[in-house]
This record gives sequence, C-alpha cells and structure tokens, in this order.
Amino acid sequence: MTDESTISDSEIKEAADKIRAGAEVELSDVLCLVSASFERDDPVAPAPLIEAVIAKYETDRDYANGGADQFVWNNGSELARRFGEAWRAIGALENGDLLVRLADELDAYRSEIGDDKLADDPVQRFLGYRKRVSGPFFGIPEPGEELAEALVEWAIEHAGELPV
Repeated sequence: MTDESTISDSEIKEAADKIRAGAEVELSDVLCLVSASFERDDPVAPAPLIEAVIAKYETDRDYANGGADQFVWNNGSELARRFGEAWRAIGALENGDLLVRLADELDAYRSEIGDDKLADDPVQRFLGYRKRVSGPFFGIPEPGEELAEALVEWAIEHAGELPV
C-alpha cells in the first residue's frame, strides 16, 4: 500500500472498532469502510452500506441540477427503484420511498403518453412529469442529511456483519 490515497489496514480497523463499540461513531467511520471496499478485492463494509453510498454518489449530479424527479427522468425507473430500495434497506425511508414512488409515476406516465410522444418534446414531457409528481420540492430531508444518520445507525445496528 504505497499510494497515499489508499486507506490503511489500521484506519480500517480503527473505524470498524469504533462501529463495533457503538460509541462516538461518525459518518467518516462508515465512509472509511465503504471507501476501502472500493479499493480492495474483498469488501470491508456490508453490501447495504456500499449500495446506499453508491446510490448517493450516483444521484448527486441530477439532484443538484434539478432534484429527485430529474434523477428519475434522466436515469429511468429501474435504477431509481434500485437506489430507492438501497436507501430503504439502511433506513433512509423518506428518500427511498420517494425514489420508488417517482419510479412508479414515471412508468405510469410513460404508459399513458407512449414512448414515441415522450421523444417528440422531451422538455415539455419532463415538465408534465414534474407537475404530475409535484416536484421538484418534496418536503423531506435532503438525501445527504437523511443518509448520514441512517448509515451510521445501520452500521452500529449491524456491526456484527462487518467482515473486518
């Protein structure tokens, strides 16, 4: 491990020990294990944590540019459901439920409008979808806020699942 950006075994052990002890666990401890999992052949964080963090990173751009409904529109209902279920799995229920609901609404909208009409005027169709789902403001916590708390709580509750 010569690369300075590589997370060391001692950093991994320290983060895992804090999580197992359940005292003063911070988001950075959980993210240490998730990030180390990306660097190594064998993950050092449980799959639900990894998937939830991937979902957060993958949604960031669209959320910043237009919100959850824009993410679902741009990426489709299948990925939205996958990420929504990932967030639900770790306890970020409000944002997870939102993505699943938006995916269901997108499927219904596509079915009603038809894919050929969606392609005719995608901006107007998106605005129609946005109106249908009452976006872009949904009155729930920002994903980063809800996820930060949920990731830490889930890690503590499932500390026995840490492979390190």
